[in-house]
Amino acid sequence: MQREPRLFFARLAICACLVSLTVYLGYFVERSRFIELLTAYGVFFCIYAWLLLRQSKDLTDWRLLVGLGIVLRAILLFSIPNLSDDFYRFLWDGRLTAQGIHPFAHPPVFFMENPGHLVGITPGLFQKLNSPEYHTVYPPVCQGVFWLSAKLFPDSIAGGVLVLKLFLFACEIGTLAVLANWKNNFPVTGSHENFPVIAYALNPLILLEIMGNCHFEGAMLCFLLAGLAALLRRRLVWAALFWALTVASKLVPLLFLPIVWVYLGWRTGLRFLLMFSACCTALFLPLFDLEILTNMAGSLNLYFRQFAFNASGYYALRGIGRALAAPSADVGRTLGPILGLVVCAGVVAIAFFRKNKPAEVAGSRCLTEKFVLASALYLGLATTVHPWYIVLPFGLGLLTRWNFPLVWTGAAMLSYSHYAGGGFQENYGLIGLEYALVSGAVAWDIWRHRVLKKKIV
Repeated sequence: MQREPRLFFARLAICACLVSLTVYLGYFVERSRFIELLTAYGVFFCIYAWLLLRQSKDLTDWRLLVGLGIVLRAILLFSIPNLSDDFYRFLWDGRLTAQGIHPFAHPPVFFMENPGHLVGITPGLFQKLNSPEYHTVYPPVCQGVFWLSAKLFPDSIAGGVLVLKLFLFACEIGTLAVLANWKNNFPVTGSHENFPVIAYALNPLILLEIMGNCHFEGAMLCFLLAGLAALLRRRLVWAALFWALTVASKLVPLLFLPIVWVYLGWRTGLRFLLMFSACCTALFLPLFDLEILTNMAGSLNLYFRQFAFNASGYYALRGIGRALAAPSADVGRTLGPILGLVVCAGVVAIAFFRKNKPAEVAGSRCLTEKFVLASALYLGLATTVHPWYIVLPFGLGLLTRWNFPLVWTGAAMLSYSHYAGGGFQENYGLIGLEYALVSGAVAWDIWRHRVLKKKIV
């Protein structure tokens, strides 16, 4: 009898603690105050990890935990992103589109050099953009939401951000719904069948980077999981539509198409790709202009050649290349494209590795695991790995036996050391620690899988 009141107050204390940490991280801490950010995030992640371990033994309150995750997302609806400034570019693009100007036509600096009477396109907003000399790279779904935010709030930053967050909140609810219902249709690997939805609902990286910082990886993951579920049920039309929406939110899932084609077989896979291409054509139709596509491609090319942040394999190979190359050689500019080709070749190899027929029970797990490995390969060799990029392998990894993406969501916060003290300087020691933790988690996963396989045999 005494256990019930004690359990109630314990749950209340945990909820109050997570709410307080969410408010602090979402509304007050700045990325320049790295120690405070890392401490608060570390406490949140430790509580999160404890809840996941406890939940593996007690299955009675999973709905409470998911409900708490929804409440934490609602709390962040009214915050202005404080760990990323990308949202200023979202608002800039939306304000241009709302006034009939194609956001891909000119970089922001053009409008400062050629001032006009455009609502919301001000020097104040321009000064907050992080890459004003580059054309935008955000695809149609993102641009559509940017446009809506500008239509509803032409010159209000707070109002525009609220519209962006309401869309992402709806996507988060969709993701939670797909994960909650996954166990009813497909095999789930984890501590128990509700593990994926609980782990996603309360993960602090997901909360901060999607709802806190307005990153559209949340929309990408929602559409991707819906498309994956439709694909596994062999509903190709719906799968193609959701997959097109995924790519129209973020381009990265294009990497998975070879895996899908091999999984479905050549004939069915070709049908899927044709339907996917038709849906993409409809969504990308506003961009079908040679000059516009050239501008977008140019910005993407510069992004992969000139930017570097929180990389692992790229930094290691760049260091080796600089040690071996001539002093005048620009190793970074040539290494990025080469690693891109290596990733493409690696994804094709993953597609043909351990082929499962779609009708097999293990087929859904095998397909999702290949997506996780492909995304991990991409991020392992990428020149830039922002913390919100981990959303993709983490969301997919929840449906597999791989736990290293979950560890990565904790370690990724070390990359914010780049902004410590208001500067922009990589801390290679902390980046090394981050990837040492991730590598350790990968090794643990591999060892655990081998042990389980021996027990089964």
